[in-house]
Amino acid sequence: MKALFIAGETSGDIHASNLINSLKKINPEIQFIGIGGEKMTEVGVNIIYPAERISVLGFSEVISKISCIKEARREISKVVRRQQLDFAVTVDFPGFNIPIARYLNNNGIPVFYFITPQVWAWGAWRVKHLRKYFKHLFVILPFEEKFFKSESINVSFLGNPILDIAIAPGELKKKDLPDSELLISLLPGSRESEIKRLFAPMLAAYNLFKNKHPESAAVVALHNKNLLPLVERIGGEHLVDIPVFCGKTYDILNLSNLAIVTSGTATIEAGIFNTPMVIIYKLSFISWIIARILARVKNFGLINLIFSKDVVPELLQGEVNPQNISRALEEVHSNRFKIMDKFSELKYLLGNKGCYDRIANSLLSMV
Repeated sequence: MKALFIAGETSGDIHASNLINSLKKINPEIQFIGIGGEKMTEVGVNIIYPAERISVLGFSEVISKISCIKEARREISKVVRRQQLDFAVTVDFPGFNIPIARYLNNNGIPVFYFITPQVWAWGAWRVKHLRKYFKHLFVILPFEEKFFKSESINVSFLGNPILDIAIAPGELKKKDLPDSELLISLLPGSRESEIKRLFAPMLAAYNLFKNKHPESAAVVALHNKNLLPLVERIGGEHLVDIPVFCGKTYDILNLSNLAIVTSGTATIEAGIFNTPMVIIYKLSFISWIIARILARVKNFGLINLIFSKDVVPELLQGEVNPQNISRALEEVHSNRFKIMDKFSELKYLLGNKGCYDRIANSLLSMV
């Protein structure tokens, strides 16, 4: 049996690798081919094109990656022509994965979607494509199952994978971090474009906050070590007293009192570790205009969407500046116990651990 996996971003690479491990436990004979990164490589996937070369954010950013996207599609076409694929799994990354699903589906290959695009928030035109080109969707937010069923799409909510991976391994101890009564974690994102737009105002906001709270200290958490040079270049002398750690995000969130977090999966991770946060996000101007036209929801932060209310403040686009972020952090600090009490409900909303194993069993029963 041969399977194609496509993950275009750091988080997708992690989730794909974990699902592959679960599939291997059921059927060790499956051969995996795909587009992915370091984690998929580690679990034995034959990588035909590196995910980092096609990872983009927003509408305008796609233009700079067109040649790479075309190359990646050609590599997939070669695999389809030369290999007898039994099924394919796409992970998130809808701008690339939905057109590829159409191609795969037209070639008789059943396609499963793990971590679907947030069409309930924006991009409603994609619903018809999800219905037509995918055999089954595996969603990770509880309200998504009801939404897709109402659109007559085959779908399952079998839990959220973050519950399986958001575990603090204890490799970092409090003694390894700045000695402070008020530790603030800074999570500037997993993409180069996010760090370029958000890390400088994030740092400046922390410095404003520290002027009022001299007992506070900060630490930067990165998932992707390849982004460290960029973070160090932007941070410059400000990082003299602010350590940067790669691959230690869960330990850092577990030991932090507050956080400034780039909108995305990290907001759920911070919630799981009961860390009150400010959410920030900024796109290119063109991407932002298009997103606002297409948006169907008020909030962008996943943690607020899950609770259907503003549990924590989120600052978007023009609101993202040091003064606003610092003021929002003050608000979160003042309301931290109320926020933490709300976060305690999160694990019940996201289902039980074991999501990858349940999806693997369900998926193979349909192949």
